[in-house]
Amino acid sequence: MMAMPNFKFSSDNNFEVILNLFLPKIKKSLKNTPFQERADLEQEIKLKIYEKIDVFDNFSAPGFFDFIEGVNEIKSTF
Repeated sequence: MMAMPNFKFSSDNNFEVILNLFLPKIKKSLKNTPFQERADLEQEIKLKIYEKIDVFDNFSAPGFFDFIEGVNEIKSTF
């Protein structure tokens, strides 16, 4: 398992830095793929990583008290 440094996924972070963390695993996994399909699959994997980074950029979890307030609002509607 690869150790992830403590940093937020945000536009401030360089996509290349994040991709380089996954690159050894991508290369190792591609060895199980036929040679003719490796380049295409590598590109697809990198695209999926980019898409997921974008999801993390746009995701904001509520704080504890915001979460409790939301739960209480839902309880009050029942």
